[in-house]
Amino acid sequence: MMFKKLRRYLIIFRVFLKYNLFSLVYSEVNNYYVSNKRNLCVLDVKNRKKAKNLRMALEELGPTFIKLGQILSKRPDIVSPVYVEELSNLQDNVRSVDFESMKVAFDAFQCRVNGSSQEESDFNVLDVFDHFNTTPIASASIAQVYEAVLNGRKVAVKITRPDLVDTINLDLDILDDMKPLIVRVLGLGSNFDIDAFLFEFRDLLNREIDLRNEARNIKRFRDNFEDIKDVHVPAVYDEYSNEGVLVMDYMEGIPVRKLPQTSAEKSKWYAKIISQSYLKQVYLDGFYHADPHSSNILIREDGIAYIDFGAVGTLDDELRRNMLNLFYGIYKKKVDIVFEAFLKISGTYKEDIDVRRFKIDLDDIISKQNYSVGERQSDNYATLGLKYNLSLPSEFSTLERALILIEANCFELDPKFNLLENAKNIITQVFLKRYSPFEAAEYLQLEGDRYLEIVRNLPQGVNDVIETIRGYRIERFEQKSREIKRYRTADTVLKYIFLLTILLSSAYMAVNGGGYLPILGVVGFSSAIILFGMMFFKHY
Repeated sequence: MMFKKLRRYLIIFRVFLKYNLFSLVYSEVNNYYVSNKRNLCVLDVKNRKKAKNLRMALEELGPTFIKLGQILSKRPDIVSPVYVEELSNLQDNVRSVDFESMKVAFDAFQCRVNGSSQEESDFNVLDVFDHFNTTPIASASIAQVYEAVLNGRKVAVKITRPDLVDTINLDLDILDDMKPLIVRVLGLGSNFDIDAFLFEFRDLLNREIDLRNEARNIKRFRDNFEDIKDVHVPAVYDEYSNEGVLVMDYMEGIPVRKLPQTSAEKSKWYAKIISQSYLKQVYLDGFYHADPHSSNILIREDGIAYIDFGAVGTLDDELRRNMLNLFYGIYKKKVDIVFEAFLKISGTYKEDIDVRRFKIDLDDIISKQNYSVGERQSDNYATLGLKYNLSLPSEFSTLERALILIEANCFELDPKFNLLENAKNIITQVFLKRYSPFEAAEYLQLEGDRYLEIVRNLPQGVNDVIETIRGYRIERFEQKSREIKRYRTADTVLKYIFLLTILLSSAYMAVNGGGYLPILGVVGFSSAIILFGMMFFKHY
């Protein structure tokens, strides 16, 4: 293991030297500088060259580093725009592995398909299919995809590469050692939580290399679009799939970027289906395709089809509600609604920013999204977050990057596309669902169960309170009694001391006094004796 790690370090070092990446360690990336493709100034050319070198180095280093670059390309809140733009071009097309090496992934279910009576040496996975083309139709860093026919139906068979887990674990271990270098090379800043980022990255890779996760994603998408005829999602063949193999329907269609010339009306129809189906995923379902680039959306005569569900995103109810409020505020051109929603999304307080300046910038974004034609708008909020140093949740940044890809696809089809124009119908659906009687009834039912439990436990709770009060009162009474007793004892002692003083004084005057003093002493002495007797009998 140590030898493998050392050898991998040498490969990484050689690639870094080849693309001059060590120079990035000593340079500063200006996150506020926005590169312009038409601007050929020195800074533009220099930054683009660095970003391109980084992209080529990541491609050469293999699956883990390619995925790292792809994840960073979806985080415009932490990576400068010129790097985001270049890393989005990362090609996940790598040299294919021969089928003899790949088919080991089928070993896990050979008994399930053919029965335990068949000898292992006789098993041939190709016999399971009516036809299997052993030349991959797509070859990526994580898996390869093949075309086959199963029980008369055309299917796509996705197979993970051999020894992938060991390679990824070794790279992740090295990335953990290289954390300071990564922060400097990518210009992430000293406040960036690299440990949390690498933890999320490791979790993402673990999900992607287990194809059972993608199978579940596909089923969930099919369920969400079951009643929508224009959007198609492949079916999964569970009995022929496992963690290393995924067999699903082969989706016919043409990638958006390869669509031949068609009528403007038809193209606008496709753009509308793509945008509305995606907004449904986000605002209605809270479960969306996180990598909707042009090759993962196919154009068909009867609509569109989504493929490759390895990367998905989810939004919890609170974030989805805040994002919808933000979107609704833009739609209604209400700066205050957008302002409040954006602060909630970023977890920022008004006292921490220049509110007046911030609202001016928001108003500018709202104006662009409502009135601009043919311009990309989805990355405006990441830019705004960078400008005011706001910490946007990773889910928001991932979604924003996905919306940029959706916009790019729609612009390919309709140069005058405006995302907000296509969002009105979805916004209406979401609000109708949010405030529908069924939603209210469901809420009351869920909350009613909770309140019923409270009411059911109320008598016991009241009894506990009464017992607590009673115990408190008894305790206070006993304490007060002890105090009274203590004060009464002190009072008695003082009285005895007082009478004793009178007794002794009277006795002295009776014996040694002159004139009337002996008579006064006798009276005082007698009185003191009587009072002593009365107090004694009263106490006992």
